[in-house]
Amino acid sequence: MMRMTFAQLYDEAMRIARALVMHGLIPGTTVGVMAVNSAAWIQTFFGIIAAGCVVLPIDVQTEDDDLRRMLRIADCQLILADIDQADRRSHLPVEFASIGRFGAPVAPEVEMITIALTAKPQDVAVIVFTSGTTGVPKPVELTHANLISNVTALCAEKIIRPGDRALVPLPLHHIYPLTVGMLAVLASNAAIVLPAGLSGSELVKAMRDAEVTALLGVPRLYSALLASLRAVIVRRKGLAARLFPVLIASASFAQRRMGLRLGNILFRRVRTEIGPKLHLMVSGGAALPVEDERVLNVLGWQVLTGYGLTETSPILAFNRPACPRVGTVGQALSGVHLRIANPDFGGVGEIEATGVSVFSGYRKDEAATAMAFTPDGWFRTGDLGYLDADLYLHVTGRAAETIVLTNGKKIDPEALEVRYVSDPAIRELAILGGPTGLTALVVPDEEYLRENGAMRLYDRIASVLLARSRTFAPYLRLVGFAITLTPLPRTPLGKLRRHMLPPLYACASKNESTSPVTDDILPEDPRVVALWQWLRARYPGKQVRLTTSPQLELGLDSLGWVDLSLALHRDFGINLTEQQISRVVTVGDLMREATAAQADTPQDTAEDKSEAWLTPYGTGLQIARLAGEVLLKLTMRLAFRLQVNGLEHLPTPPFVICPNHVSYFDAFVLAAALPHRRLRKSYFAGWAGLLFATPLERLFSRAAQIIPIDPDREAGASIARAVSVLDCGNALIWFPEGRISPDGRLQPFQKGIGAVLERSPVPVVPAWIDGTVEILPPGRRLPRPRRVTVSFGPAINIELVGPVCAGRSRQSVIACAIHEAVVALAGDKRVLH
Repeated sequence: MMRMTFAQLYDEAMRIARALVMHGLIPGTTVGVMAVNSAAWIQTFFGIIAAGCVVLPIDVQTEDDDLRRMLRIADCQLILADIDQADRRSHLPVEFASIGRFGAPVAPEVEMITIALTAKPQDVAVIVFTSGTTGVPKPVELTHANLISNVTALCAEKIIRPGDRALVPLPLHHIYPLTVGMLAVLASNAAIVLPAGLSGSELVKAMRDAEVTALLGVPRLYSALLASLRAVIVRRKGLAARLFPVLIASASFAQRRMGLRLGNILFRRVRTEIGPKLHLMVSGGAALPVEDERVLNVLGWQVLTGYGLTETSPILAFNRPACPRVGTVGQALSGVHLRIANPDFGGVGEIEATGVSVFSGYRKDEAATAMAFTPDGWFRTGDLGYLDADLYLHVTGRAAETIVLTNGKKIDPEALEVRYVSDPAIRELAILGGPTGLTALVVPDEEYLRENGAMRLYDRIASVLLARSRTFAPYLRLVGFAITLTPLPRTPLGKLRRHMLPPLYACASKNESTSPVTDDILPEDPRVVALWQWLRARYPGKQVRLTTSPQLELGLDSLGWVDLSLALHRDFGINLTEQQISRVVTVGDLMREATAAQADTPQDTAEDKSEAWLTPYGTGLQIARLAGEVLLKLTMRLAFRLQVNGLEHLPTPPFVICPNHVSYFDAFVLAAALPHRRLRKSYFAGWAGLLFATPLERLFSRAAQIIPIDPDREAGASIARAVSVLDCGNALIWFPEGRISPDGRLQPFQKGIGAVLERSPVPVVPAWIDGTVEILPPGRRLPRPRRVTVSFGPAINIELVGPVCAGRSRQSVIACAIHEAVVALAGDKRVLH
């Protein structure tokens, strides 16, 4: 771990300043800094300032075309860059020099040069380009007076104190870490800690080794920290995992209602594992979700949020340590004045600001400068918000990003995204507006899917979004979504580049890859090469790359995976288990699993031992089941006025009942509708993720004769389990839509029922359940009394279903035939044709 004193920083900065003067640069010349965070970056910044020059901070990942534009606008004469940027020297119109070597060694005559600090307060100190979240980045000129005003006001609040050690993992080329994380920290006589990298382990190591007391971060960093904490606690299982949410809720209640910070005691061990001395978390750059802020506070850290823009140096408002208010960005910084322009009936309008820290204009862009200020000289932030009675600022969204629906409703996409991203299966989500309503571009969490099953990736995400959507007002619900495995485009501080989202959504909705096309690097192994060529030949016309999603871009569903695994065994002798297949999210995953698999004796991936679910249960469970059946039938007849039609269509088992599915109440209604002699010979196909997680749930499922079906992890075994039910002379109740209908209308049937009936061609009884969506819609916890009706149609002889059509499998044909029978039975009741 390298250490540097203030004296050493001064000496190095002055040496760089002398070298710039000897290089022929005069005051006012723009010098770029294009490097990752390091001590050399900080030395170089102060060296350029000491020489009277202007600093142009540059992101090392800036594309050449964008870089040329920046250099031209800023009139940059020299770039001090990391050594790995040297290959840009030949095709960029600017001189490059190494940031680590510039100014050393120093000749004796250079040492004698005295640097005269001739800069005036109104002189430009830095040129910072905006993040470009909604368009082309704009060049912001910040003067010495702008920066000094912001730094002086921050130091006066004593957020950082002498002796503190502030971890700054954010890139210094952005104004937020530059001003708050570097200038204000050093001006407070505190130390800056730069981590070796940005991974969680590297940040934790830096916090421990350097005894960090404060962390400067952005919302995505804190959200990732909380997600990591929860994952660690869940993996521990046992009592600690179960009590953690309860302890969080209890500590939160005590803190809000009684002012007691129980989290300081309850979660001391959690805080110690992350950073033993860490007590302060500063969040900026974007809005910190209120729930994350509350939890971090409850865990025992002090969380301070703020608000500002590149044009304001950057802080306009922040939560003071003595009086923070969760859900706001605090009060105006000293020297800053805020007002709300053209407020609506709720007091919300555009936030405008004035003060010494506010810039005077964009470089070489008079039109943009004129647009940025009001006639009386106030800066238009472009953000929407309001000031409460205590002058705390509430930011409600960005005017340019607000989605206006056809009915006039205005939506802040960022606030809605936070509410939708509530499931571990989703890593990122962006809301877009369209002519028919809101849509979403979703990035699933690949690691979570590998652990929990990814065979039906689309259906998994659809179920999550449906569950969340049901809790929102109708105009906030999604009318469509698309999935991509490519991370959403963001600025280094985590803000979405929203102007780049529409074309990505268009590609993802067509199942086209949004990843940049690069050469795939494969091991020089003949077996790997043969498998790669085989995969590409199997999917002609598709782009098969290591980053390709088999589920999204190749169209593999859970049964398609079974077919693929059988083909792999047939052609290569590779036996992939369903657990291995469920971990596959990309073609690269498939290649790794396939090449690591053993070529053993042929195995039927559809084999499954179902005896545990079909073995007759003991007397005690029989009595409990009979009592439950009587109670269920009485409740349905009296409270829900159950009416049953078409019982005469039920044949002698084995047979399958295929009903529509609009509510979790459907299964209870069907159980009550069946006569006792049919019900005791009937088994329900139930999703393994719902009623089989705990011993008590498994006992209930055993008594209710529910068999586990898991199309995300073991499609073949699930089909085999259902076939075993029929082979033993029982009836099977199977919901062929695969999930609860999102709008109450009948959805297309999945091929799973076709796979079951292809192996066991028993009669199929179509059924229509009417009324359960009003009784217990998704999102509602308790049922409400309503009339419910179950209608059974004439049984279908599967062997008489028409032949396979061009481009359609036998499984699809069977599923479609059953779907048509259910449509005919339902009539015009919420049917989607």
